[in-house]
Amino acid sequence: MYCIMNATIHDGFEHVFKGDILIDGNKIVEVKDHIAFDGECYDATGQHVFPGFIDPMSNWGILGPGREIRGNAEDNDEHTNVITPEMDVLYAFNGRGVTRQQLGAFGITSVGVAPSSTNLFGGKMAVFDVDGINPFKMCIKEQVGLKACVERSVCDYYGAKNMIPGTHMGIFSLFQEHLKSASEYDPTKDDRDPKKAAIKDVLDKKMPLFVCAKTPMEVHGVLHVLKDYDIDLVLCSGYGLKDSEEELLKRNVSVIVNNNDIAFDPYTEELDRPFLYELYKKGICVALASNCSGTMASREDVLWNAISMYKVCHDEEAVIKMMTSNTASILGIDHITGSIETGKRADLVIYSDHPIKTYQAVLQQTIANGKIIYRKGDEMKCFI
Repeated sequence: MYCIMNATIHDGFEHVFKGDILIDGNKIVEVKDHIAFDGECYDATGQHVFPGFIDPMSNWGILGPGREIRGNAEDNDEHTNVITPEMDVLYAFNGRGVTRQQLGAFGITSVGVAPSSTNLFGGKMAVFDVDGINPFKMCIKEQVGLKACVERSVCDYYGAKNMIPGTHMGIFSLFQEHLKSASEYDPTKDDRDPKKAAIKDVLDKKMPLFVCAKTPMEVHGVLHVLKDYDIDLVLCSGYGLKDSEEELLKRNVSVIVNNNDIAFDPYTEELDRPFLYELYKKGICVALASNCSGTMASREDVLWNAISMYKVCHDEEAVIKMMTSNTASILGIDHITGSIETGKRADLVIYSDHPIKTYQAVLQQTIANGKIIYRKGDEMKCFI
C-alpha cells in the first residue's frame, strides 16, 4: 500500500480540497482529510495531485521512435481502401514504441490511439497505458469508438491515385452511402459483411463515431448527413464549430480539441477557444488532445493545449476536467479512470504547483495503474 499525504487534491470534477490518498495495488481505496497509515508514504505538503492526464486521440505507439523495432511504420494507416471500419488499431500498437516516449514525465498516464486520417472510415480506436511492452496487456479498453475523417487529407491521398474520393463531394457521397447500407444490414439474414457490421455498431450505439473535421463546411456536412441517425457523435479538432452551436447542443455532441500550436497547419485559425469554453459551460463534453490530425505530436502538446485554453477562460479546474474526467467519459473509461475517487485506478500526477497556472510547476511523480512510472530527476531521453 502507498499513501500520498497532505496534498491539495484536484479530483477531476472541478473540486479542490486538502487530503490524503491511499493506494492498494492499482486502486485508490480511500480519499479523505486524514488517513492513519504507517506504511510507505509520500509527503505532498504544498504540492498538487491531479488525475493522470489522458490524451484522447493520438498516434502514440504507432509512429516512432525511429530506432524502435517498427519505427515510423504507420501500421494504423491502411491504404488499400478508403472504407476500412473493420480494422482495429489494437493490432497496430507497439508497446515499446510508446513506453520509450516517456509520456509519464509529462503527466500522461493513458492514451486514446486511433487509425489515421487518410480513410473516410479508418477503423476502431482503443485506449492504452503508456508503460509496458505487450499491447494486449496495456490495453485499458478496446473498440472505444469508430474513427472517421472527412478532411482534405482523404481527398489528397485518393485523388492523387485517381480514385474516389478526390473531392468533398466524393467523401460525403460515400459517407451517406455506407451509413445507409449499414442501417439496412441484418446479420441474421444477410451475408457476413465486416464493414457494414462495424458501422452498424455505431448506428446501434454500441460505440461512438469520432469524426475529424476542420472547416465549417466539413462540420456542417457531417451534421447534415447524420441528422437522421441517433448516434453518439464526437467531433475531433474543435475547428470550424461556431456556426453550428444549436445543432451541437441539440445533439449533445462531444468535442475533442486539437492543439493548434502546430506549424504549417492552415486550419488553426478555425479554432475558437472562447467559444469552446462557452460550449463547455453549456454542458458539451470538451476534451483536450495532443494532435488528433493524424501527425506526430510532441509529448508536451496536451499540456500546451491546456495552457492555451486557460489563457482564454481563466478557469483552471475546468481545464483540468477537459484533460481528465471529460476525456475518460468520451472514451467510455470514466468508470475506470479519469478522476480521483475510491475504486478508480490509481492514475495520478503530483506537481509542485498548478501546471496550468504557472510554468514554475514541476512534475514530482507520475503513478499509472498503481505503478510509479516517473519521479523527478529520472533520466529523460528524446525520441521524437
